[in-house]
Amino acid sequence: MRNKVSGSVFSAQSLGLGFQTRVSASRRVSDFTIRHPFSDYTMDALSQLPLKSQTICGCTRFVLFLVSWPTVIGLLNGFLDKDRLTFNCVPKPNDVTKQLCYDRYISATSPLLIPLNFAYITAGVLGVLWVVIILYSAKVLPQIKGEQDRTEKECQSKGFWGKFLSHVCVELAVLIVMTVLFCHYQTLSLPVIYNCFQKSATTQIPMKQVKNMTCSDLYYRQKSRMNIGIISIMAFTMFLCILTIFHSSWKRKKFLQELIDWESSSGTESESGEFL
Repeated sequence: MRNKVSGSVFSAQSLGLGFQTRVSASRRVSDFTIRHPFSDYTMDALSQLPLKSQTICGCTRFVLFLVSWPTVIGLLNGFLDKDRLTFNCVPKPNDVTKQLCYDRYISATSPLLIPLNFAYITAGVLGVLWVVIILYSAKVLPQIKGEQDRTEKECQSKGFWGKFLSHVCVELAVLIVMTVLFCHYQTLSLPVIYNCFQKSATTQIPMKQVKNMTCSDLYYRQKSRMNIGIISIMAFTMFLCILTIFHSSWKRKKFLQELIDWESSSGTESESGEFL
């Protein structure tokens, strides 16, 4: 009987030891997870990070980016699909001549890049910048939050502020360059009538004589409005960038002080977006 009882006690102790071992192992895994740079963020929190780690102007810029550029690209793609079909010339030429006139029309109104390509490049570069600052914030903010050394925390906070401001400055520089190129090379208001000069090869008129055709783009008004819209979006975004730079510089001391005073027990809701 004693053997059975002692055996039971031994088994219970063994199970308890095994349970404690598993609990200790799980705690070690949990401790490792907490120390991971991205551990403080679930997928929902990470998706909200662009808004939480930005000022009000930064949030507006991010929302504007998500809404405006996909809309512009979608509309321009719609025009591209039926561009050649809505380009008509008088007198009516054959398909080869019409294509040549269309190519000359595009070269005359968009000698560098068509508006769709401008939109793709601008949206792509801005998208990369946003991804970089989002991932950087997701990595650095938990480190600042969990840092116990005040001097090190101050250094990390200054680094984050500098990277935040650099992101805005680079975005502003990209927008200035793209706006200058777009305004310089793109015809903002498309012509109602485009004169296409072609040599006549089907008649007995000498080859040197030039035949004049008048061509028109059915959607020239809509495309002109889209060009103005692209300029307006870039101009408004540049205004928000400048506003963010001035606002962040004005509130720099408050921003850094609240980051330094940010304790790890305060929860993940207090991000730098609330500091500014």
